Amino acid sequence: MDFKVAKVKSKIQIDVQDKELGTYVQEKVSAGQMVKAMILNCMGFLTAPLYLFSEFFIEKATEHLIGQEVKAEYLNNSRLGRVLDQLYEYGINILFLKVAFVMAKRFSLKISSAHIDGTSISVEGKYLQPEKEKIETHSTDSILKLDEDNSEPVLINITYGYSRDHRPDLKQFTLNLLTTGEEGIPLFMQVGDGNKLDQDAFPEMIKEFRTQWEKEQPDLYVVDAAFYNEKKLNHFQDSIHWISRVPLTLKSAQELTQTLFPEQFTKSTLNKDYSFCNVCNEYAGIKQLWIIVKSTQRQKDDLKNLSRRIEQSLAVKTKSLKSLESKEFACKADALSAATDFEKTLNYHLLSALKIVTKPHYQRPERPHRGDEVSHYSYQTQTTLIKNEVVIETHRNQAGRFILATNLIDKPEWTADFILQEYKALYERLRLQQPTERGCRFIKDPLFFASRVFLKSIKRIMALAMIMTRALMVYILEQRQLRQALEQTDSTLSNQKGKPTAKPTLRWIFQCFQSVHLVFVNDIKSSIKLTDKQTLILQFLSSFSHQYYFLS
Repeated sequence: MDFKVAKVKSKIQIDVQDKELGTYVQEKVSAGQMVKAMILNCMGFLTAPLYLFSEFFIEKATEHLIGQEVKAEYLNNSRLGRVLDQLYEYGINILFLKVAFVMAKRFSLKISSAHIDGTSISVEGKYLQPEKEKIETHSTDSILKLDEDNSEPVLINITYGYSRDHRPDLKQFTLNLLTTGEEGIPLFMQVGDGNKLDQDAFPEMIKEFRTQWEKEQPDLYVVDAAFYNEKKLNHFQDSIHWISRVPLTLKSAQELTQTLFPEQFTKSTLNKDYSFCNVCNEYAGIKQLWIIVKSTQRQKDDLKNLSRRIEQSLAVKTKSLKSLESKEFACKADALSAATDFEKTLNYHLLSALKIVTKPHYQRPERPHRGDEVSHYSYQTQTTLIKNEVVIETHRNQAGRFILATNLIDKPEWTADFILQEYKALYERLRLQQPTERGCRFIKDPLFFASRVFLKSIKRIMALAMIMTRALMVYILEQRQLRQALEQTDSTLSNQKGKPTAKPTLRWIFQCFQSVHLVFVNDIKSSIKLTDKQTLILQFLSSFSHQYYFLS
C-alpha cells in the first residue's frame, strides 16, 4: 500500500485535539484522528486534493498511519463534516493557538521576530450572510467554548473583495497569519471577511496575539505597508517594536526617493546589490528611522517597466490627441481650455508647439467660391507630444528605491542590513503570495474547495482554513527539522536535479516517498520496502518518523 512519509508532529496534534474536544466511546475515529487524517490528506496534494477526501485513503495503511482499528471507510465525508463543525464550535483560533503553544514549547522555538502576512482565498458557490446562517443551539454540557463576552463564535462574511488570486468574479475570505520571522512557522491565525482590508486586520491581530500568547513575546513585528498609517501607529505608540514599508503615496516619502543623490547612499555590508541612506523622521507623533533602500536589480527592472509605461502612454495619448484635434470649438478660449485639460492627463509627456487653428464656415456646404461670406468660425487645436524629461528623470531617479521605517532607534546593533533582511523574509512570501504557498500549494488550490461538503457551511470553511494552517505548520516544522539535522552532521541530499543540497524542500522529500510499500504476512505488519535513497533520507528525520518504517 502506497503512503506518504509520516509526520513527526502527528502525536502532538492528536493529543491536543482529543484533550480539548474529548473522545466518545461510540466514535470509531476520534476528532484528533480525523484532524491527523486531514493533515495527511493536505500533504497528499501532490496527487489528490482534499475534495477527494473519502477516496484518498482507499488502499492506504490507515491503521498504521492514523491509529488501530481505523479503517478507510471510517474516514468519510460525513464524519469529516461533523468534525469540522466541532472544531468551529470549540473556537478555531483558540484551538490553533493551543496547538501552536505546545509546538513552540516542544520544539524550543525562539521567536525573536514575528511576520504578519495575509492572503485571500477564492471559493465557488453562493453563501448566506453570516446573520442569515442558522447557528445551532447547544446544551449546558456542550463542547462550545464562549469568548469573554459569552457570545458564540462569529461567522465570517464570504463575499467579494480585493482578490489576490485575480478572480474578482468569485467570492472569497481572507486568511491572515502571524509567523516566526526566519522560517515562517505559523503561530497565530485569523480568518476574516472577504472584503476586510489588511490595514484593519493586522493591528487587531497583533493586539490579540500579544494578549493570548503565553510564551515570551517577539522583540519585533514585521508588517507590510498596510500597517503604516497614522491611526494604526498611534494605536501602539512605543508598546511594540516594528518594521514596515512606507507607502510611496506619502508626499514626504515620494520626495525622499526622488530627490536623494546616488552619493548619499552607502553600500550594504552583506549584499552588494543594496545600498542605504538613513534619515531620522517623525510620523504620527512617533520618532522613527527611515531607511531608503536602493536595489540595483530592482532599479533595472523598474527602468524597464518605466520605459514600457512611457511607450504605452504615448500610444494611448497619441490616439486621444488625434480625437482632440478633430474637435471644433466655438471660440479660442474653449479650444485652449480643452488642450490644457488634456495636458493635465499626461503622465510622461507635454504638449509642444500648441496652436489654435481658425476654421471658417460658409453658408453653402460645397466648396466656397471667391466672394462668399463667412457665416461663422470654429477653432481647433494643433500640437505634438514630447517627453516631459523633468518628470521622467524624477521617475528614473526613484527607480529601485523604497523606504523601510522602524521605531528601533535605540538599538544600534539592529542595523540597516538587519532591518532589510527581516523585511526581505516577509517580502519573499508576499511576492509569491506566501506563506500560504510556501511549499503547501494546496491551500490556494481552487480544487481544495470543490466538494459540496465544504461549500454548504461557512463554519466548515472557517474550520478548514484552520486545518490548512496547521498543515502548513507541520510542513515547515518538518522541513526545519530535516535541514537542522543536515546542518548538524554537515551532510547533503540530492535535489531534483541530482545536485547535493543542505536545504531540500519537504515537497521534494514527499516525492521521494511516493511509492513505499508496507508488507503484511498473515495479516501482521512485517516490513517496509525502502530504497537506498529513502533509507538515507530517513536517517535525518526524527525518531517519530522511524517508527512508521520499523527503524526504531
